[in-house]
Amino acid sequence: MITSEMLFSYLIRKVVEQRSSLCIQCQRLFSSVAPAENLLSPTTNSRISPSQSDSSVSSDDFNETNENEWLWAYLRDRQIFTDLNEAQKRRVIELELQTLRESGERVPERIPDEKWSELSTTALLESRKTIYGYLFLRELHKKKRAANVAINDKRRIASAKKRSELLADGRVPSNYPGYASIYRHFGHHHEKLMREQKLLIPARLNDIIVIDCGFEQEHARERYLSNLVEQIQYLYADINKFHSPSFVYLCNLMKDGRLHFEFNRRSPLENLCFETTEVSYLDLFPKEKFIYLSPDSQNEMLEYDHDAIYIIGGIVDLSSKKPLTFGKAKRQQIRHQRLPIDRYVKFGSGSGKTLTIDQVFNILMTLKHTGNWHEAFKYIPNRKVAVRYTDVDEKKKHEYEKYSRWTGLGNVEHS
Repeated sequence: MITSEMLFSYLIRKVVEQRSSLCIQCQRLFSSVAPAENLLSPTTNSRISPSQSDSSVSSDDFNETNENEWLWAYLRDRQIFTDLNEAQKRRVIELELQTLRESGERVPERIPDEKWSELSTTALLESRKTIYGYLFLRELHKKKRAANVAINDKRRIASAKKRSELLADGRVPSNYPGYASIYRHFGHHHEKLMREQKLLIPARLNDIIVIDCGFEQEHARERYLSNLVEQIQYLYADINKFHSPSFVYLCNLMKDGRLHFEFNRRSPLENLCFETTEVSYLDLFPKEKFIYLSPDSQNEMLEYDHDAIYIIGGIVDLSSKKPLTFGKAKRQQIRHQRLPIDRYVKFGSGSGKTLTIDQVFNILMTLKHTGNWHEAFKYIPNRKVAVRYTDVDEKKKHEYEKYSRWTGLGNVEHS
C-alpha cells in the first residue's frame, strides 16, 4: 500500500529528473553555439540560426519547464492543494494517477468529467485515493456490465432464432419450462404490483411517512447523495416485510437538483411506488399532524401515533453535527420528537448513534404493528450495539431513576 510520503517522494524525484534533463539540454545548446569572437565579428550575424542549436531542444521544453516550477515549489514546500488553480490541480491529479498506477494501486483509466470538480475540492491525498478506488471499481463494474450485455445480446439472438424455428415447426414459441404448468411465472413487475397494492390503502387513509429531501445543499460530497439514494432504495425493498406499511412521500425534491439527477442515474423514480414532489409538506397536509423526528429534540417519543404524519430528515452527512432537523422543526413550528434509543439500547464506544433512513422507517413500521420498542430496535445493527436492555432491565432502570434521589445513589452509574 503506497503512502502519502512515498507518493510525494516519487513526485519530487520526477520533477528532479525533469530539471536534470533540462540542464543536459542547456549544456548541449550552449556547446553548439558559435564562439564569442565569431559572434562579435561584423561578418557574423548577431542572431543564432536555428541550425546552430540542437534540434532536440525547443522553446516548448523551456516553456513546459518554466510552467512546472510551481510543481517543484508545491512538492518541495508541501504547499496546500487547495491553494493551486484549476490547471495546476489537474496536473497534480494526473501525476498522482500516473504514480499510483505504476505502483500497482487501483486507479481508473480516466476520470469522468463530473468527478473533476469533486477531486479539485478534496484537499487530502488519502481522500482523493478513496475517490480513485471508487472510480476504479466503477470502471470494473461497467466493463463487467458491458460483457454481460454482449452475452445477453448473443443469447437473445439465439432465442429469437430458436423461436422462429419453433414457429416454423408449429410448436409452442416459448423456452420457459413451466409454460404448460398451472403455476404462473413470477417476475419483477409482479413484485412492483404487490407493493402498489399494499400502498394503495394507506395512501387513501392518509397513513403517510414523509422524507424531507430539502437538505440537498448540506451534502457537500456526491457520495452522501449516493448513500441517500441507496437508503431510500433499501426502504422500498423493505415494504413487503410489513402487513400495512405507510405510504411514503418524497417532498422538497427539486427536479433540477443533484439528488433528482442521482436518482435518475441509479434508479429512476418511476420504478418506485412513492409520491415525489417539489412542494413542501406544509402545503400538502395540516401542520398539526406533523411530528419531525430529530435526535436533538428534548421530547421523547413514547408510542406510535397512528393519526400523526412522521417526517424523516433526508440527511446522510455524518461529519456534520449541526441540529438541522431540530432547527427546521422549530422554524416551521412543527412538533418534534426523538426515538427513546437510550432506554432500550446502549451503543458501543466506537459507534455513533446515527441511523439510516431505512432503519428509522423499519423501526416506525414495527412499532406501528406491534407497539413493542424492543422489537422495533432490533433493526439497529448489532455492530453498533453494546447492550440491548430487556423488559426486566428497563423496569429496574425506571425504578432506579425514580428512587435514586431518596437513596443517595443519584451520582452512581447504573449498570
